[in-house]
Amino acid sequence: MKDKNLKLSIVLPVYGVEKYIEKCMDSLLVPDNDDYEIVVVNDGTMDRSIDIIREKYADSRIRIVEQTNAGLSAARNRGIQEAKGEYIWCFDSDDWAETQEIPQIIKELQGIDFLYFSSYFGYNEDNGNQTLDKRVIEAFTGSELACKPFYFCAPYYIMRRAFLLQNDLSFKVGLLHEDTLFTPIMITHAGPVKCYKTPVYHHRFRDGSITQSEVSPKRIKDLMYIIETLINYGNEAIPASMKYKWGFCIAQTVNSVLFLSQQCKDKDTISILRRFVNKNFVLISYLKHAGFNNRVMGFLATLFFGRLFEVYSILYRLRYHNY
Repeated sequence: MKDKNLKLSIVLPVYGVEKYIEKCMDSLLVPDNDDYEIVVVNDGTMDRSIDIIREKYADSRIRIVEQTNAGLSAARNRGIQEAKGEYIWCFDSDDWAETQEIPQIIKELQGIDFLYFSSYFGYNEDNGNQTLDKRVIEAFTGSELACKPFYFCAPYYIMRRAFLLQNDLSFKVGLLHEDTLFTPIMITHAGPVKCYKTPVYHHRFRDGSITQSEVSPKRIKDLMYIIETLINYGNEAIPASMKYKWGFCIAQTVNSVLFLSQQCKDKDTISILRRFVNKNFVLISYLKHAGFNNRVMGFLATLFFGRLFEVYSILYRLRYHNY
């Protein structure tokens, strides 16, 4: 690639995606457009993913960075460090994009801290169905978006690299569900932002991915860590006027960990989670300021003297006809 000021760096961590990497790479390569690069981070993959990229894609826009396996967060952080573009798009290597939208996206990257996608495609590999999320969540500043039901998934945001570096924003290494922690904090630091309303991102839901795999004790404990960190961040950095609106992210994460707890078989982990949820009464306040179902659960937990874990377990069994 010519030595020039690039507008965009697509950071693409690669690990164990041999089956999907061609579709991903094909979707990211726009003919006759050299205003961006693809920084492929080989996170110590053991399959042929990197070999396929080297063999099939002789393209000067592609750079491959090598590292020993350290996980998704470390690979993203490494890609951001290596990137030469003004903006960063952390892309997942088992997903794919609407190729024809990339040139227009690049044109939109002017004078903003990040661009975000309000609409996206979801693809269920088990049944082959594809759905389109048609919600339009429009905002013009980070603080405005923070008070709305934003998406956690980092690939739905294209962020100004200088903005990330100036605010010391990075993905926490070794953490599962890292986007659930990174994205809310990142959003609150942003000034001007832009909503891109045309569907762009195809998100693949597949067996073997972190979000679709068996519920391990680490997933539960990492989500507990995220909840506690977000509570502390809200107390220290979020103005009182927007604390509970921003706390939508906490309410959603509480829902996630409670849902996963019903499928976790480790009794010690569940006991730890039960104590954590029931002693943190502030969680009920966040739930009461979120959506209707969250408010109902919060009020029921208040009636049951803060026993949020037990309230959720009863509601879960009623909903799934196991009670």
